[in-house]
Amino acid sequence: MIITIAIVEDDINQARLLESHLTSFGADKGLSFNIVHFPQAVALLENYTANFDIIFMDIQLPYMNGMDAARSLRALDKEVILIFITNLTQYAIHGYEVEALDYILKPVEYYDFALKMSRAVRRMDEKPGNDILIATDNGMRKISPKSIRYVETEGHHVIYHTAEGDFRQYATISSIEIKLQEYDFYRCNNCYLVNLAYVQRIQGYTVVLDGVDLRISQPRKKAFMEKLMEYVKKKNL
Repeated sequence: MIITIAIVEDDINQARLLESHLTSFGADKGLSFNIVHFPQAVALLENYTANFDIIFMDIQLPYMNGMDAARSLRALDKEVILIFITNLTQYAIHGYEVEALDYILKPVEYYDFALKMSRAVRRMDEKPGNDILIATDNGMRKISPKSIRYVETEGHHVIYHTAEGDFRQYATISSIEIKLQEYDFYRCNNCYLVNLAYVQRIQGYTVVLDGVDLRISQPRKKAFMEKLMEYVKKKNL
């Protein structure tokens, strides 16, 4: 198992200490780490890609403090595990505002670090592993296929209509259909890819899902109905 970690720390000695602790922890637990060091939060957030599993964030940073950076981070990535590294307990306790998992006080002792790191690894194990990474107009984002109601094509883009809002990506609906084919998605026409879990009913050539009416094309209706019946039978087993 390779875990991708970002260390956001302007003190190079502190960053190296964390890397040393990670090396020891990995050796103890049989884990491998891909570690990226950022000397400031701005460097992390600029061109951010949501491919980190865990981020260790110092609170006292130049240009942008860790708490403000964490708020910006959460707008881009709601799933990454965030742990604050600080000598300022009064700030760290506000980590719930940005859904931080925990905080570690400086100087970072290995025993404390190992406890918090073990908790982070357990959290990773609890998270669903089927999130997909999409490049939206506002940057990279992880979304769960279960949260997608349907995907709509619009010109050279697709729009993911999800429980958390709508996200636009430069892609073809055919490529997204391939990506989502194992998650019970099926096309009702050339423009819409439907999550069968959200289908409430079929009325003629209209599929109703979560308050939205989508047109079923005549050539696709038979196959769509068969796929929907297969899904219903599977869920009722």
